[in-house]
This record gives sequence, C-alpha cells and structure tokens, in this order.
Amino acid sequence: MASRILIVDDDQDICSLVKTYLERSEFEVEVAYDGPMAKSAVDRSVFDLLLLDVMLPGQSGLDLCREFRSGSNVPIIMLTAMGQLADKVTGLELGADDYIVKPFEPRELLARARAAVRRRQPGPAGDVAAGTLALDGMTVDMVARAVTAPGGAPVPLTFAEFELLSLLLANANATLPRTHILQAVFGRSAGLYDRSVDVLLSRLRRKLSKAGVALSIESVRSVGYMLVGQVTRC
Repeated sequence: MASRILIVDDDQDICSLVKTYLERSEFEVEVAYDGPMAKSAVDRSVFDLLLLDVMLPGQSGLDLCREFRSGSNVPIIMLTAMGQLADKVTGLELGADDYIVKPFEPRELLARARAAVRRRQPGPAGDVAAGTLALDGMTVDMVARAVTAPGGAPVPLTFAEFELLSLLLANANATLPRTHILQAVFGRSAGLYDRSVDVLLSRLRRKLSKAGVALSIESVRSVGYMLVGQVTRC
C-alpha cells in the first residue's frame, strides 16, 4: 500500500504543487488549509507523515503539532519560513521529527518524506540488528520499536527519538559527532545554527527520566554525545 501524507498549509498553490510532486513518487496525499481541516482529516484517516506549516490561519502549526503529538507518534515535519530559528526549535521541542525551510527544493522534501516514512516501517533501526537490547533495566525491542522502563511500563517515543536511542545503543561508549547523528537520524547535513540534535536529545532524556530510566548520555564538548553503559542482548 502507498504511504499516506497530509499536507497542512494555507497556501493552496504550494499544496497543489507538493501534492502533485509527491503523488508522482507514489505517495497518497491529502491537503488541509487550516487546523479544523487538518484535525478532521486525522480523525477519519491514518497518515504515515504530517507536513505542517508553522504559519496557519487561526490555530498555528505549532499548536497543531502539540495537539497531534499528545495522542500520536506519527512523524511530523514542520514547514518554516527562512530565518524562523525560534519556530524551528519550538517545533522540535513540541515533538516534531524534523523541519524544512521554505522555499525548498521538491527533491529535498521528497527525500525527507521518504526518510520519515521509512523510519515508520517495522524492523530494526539504524545499525542495530533485530532483537531486544537491555541497559540499566530498560529493554528495547528493535523490531517492534518498543521501549520498556525498569518497572515494566512502556515509554512512548516518537520515531526520531527512537532512531536516536537506537543509534546511541549501537555505538555505546563511543562519541557520536553531531554531524553523524544528524545524517543518521534526519538524513541531512547541518545547517547554520542547527540545534535539531540537541533538542531531540533533550526530549529523549526528559522522557526516559520521567519513566525512571537513568541513562548516562554525556555531552562531549564541541563534538557530540556518548551513551555510557553496558548494552546486552536479551
């Protein structure tokens, strides 16, 4: 079955162009021009990816991102205008998996969409083989993409958060440069003042800590991050 994408943007010309381009690449695409239309579409259909413009009439794309993320881990890519650094960071903090800056090249959007949808497919993530891993009482099922806290409670992660955790587990006790993480998780190189990795790691730490998972993820100054610990296979 073709993957389904919802585009939420009040610019109907952009919606039409992007819809046509993605459909030519064998996606099924639906469009919405504001918050109510987007929520109606999500209520009646299942999507593999949401493309949310930040600037929408009425309810903003950031508000929609917060609302959708509270009840779903569907991948979300925010569409932001050039120079809106605060919106990019806010979107990531609210749970968006990535952002793309307008005006964008259709091929770049297609590559990001394919990467996001591919992460949604069941199976092992990153360089970690299929199976279940354990660290400090936490277990990670790589096939089901499920994380369980030491007490047995599930830890809901977005696709980008799980991808980052998988990458850290696969490279435990080794320093991962930010550029490597960005390419492996987001499928792109770093832009000027790009804080995607730092914000995503902060989200991951916060969720794991709230669930009682005390992982040691160290910041390596001016380089990147390192997960410290002994990873075992169950």
